[in-house]
Amino acid sequence: MGFSQRDFAEKLSVSNETVRRYEMGQREMGAEFIANAATLGVDVQYVLTGVASRNRAEVEAAIQPVVSINRSTNVIGIVNGGTVNQIKTDKHVTTVKAEVKPGDEHITQEQAATLTALVNEIVELESKLKQKPKTHRSVWGSLNAHMSVTRYLLIPAMGYDKAEKYLRQWIGRLNSMSSAPIKDGDAWRKRKYAYIKINSKNDPAIVERYIAKNFSASSLSDLSNDELEKVYRYVAAKKRGS
Repeated sequence: MGFSQRDFAEKLSVSNETVRRYEMGQREMGAEFIANAATLGVDVQYVLTGVASRNRAEVEAAIQPVVSINRSTNVIGIVNGGTVNQIKTDKHVTTVKAEVKPGDEHITQEQAATLTALVNEIVELESKLKQKPKTHRSVWGSLNAHMSVTRYLLIPAMGYDKAEKYLRQWIGRLNSMSSAPIKDGDAWRKRKYAYIKINSKNDPAIVERYIAKNFSASSLSDLSNDELEKVYRYVAAKKRGS
């Protein structure tokens, strides 16, 4: 499927060692792991029986950026406790696909790239600042749930600001953690600099006046971590009020 063992483990929120043991047959896979693996395109029937599914191509297509509801006359495989139960149904097939239309109904490619960069920043901060950090899959899942979509490319064009705000607030919460300046060092300060400059570009003098009045300093680089945090909060408050 093109994943490295590490990438595959990360996407399924398990350790590298767990995947290695599954592959070596040293540990039995649970139903939850198999079900999650199926969402990445794993042929569950092949994993459990060694026989490839006849409708594998259809399954792979169904887990792409579409919402698929099937009431099929074909045999349906249901994973239950590590086994596959075969069930037949006489109902008709109904498939509903959500087509991605960038820039028309849904977010543009540029907006999607911005959201991806924000998600990557969140994951990086989570890994540095938390004992149990969120994975890429978890962050994307949270965003999709917040926006009531199955995939971020299906975020409505009018909903982009809401999505971006959600991720930036997440970053803000992480940056505000008491351990952030200690664990993240220079990277923490650089993010503060960037935020302050971007959100005061229409009136950069306002920051100069603030730090001169409150800290008797002439630039952001002269400030301590605590002082820089106060400037960050000052600018954030100004932005919310604008």
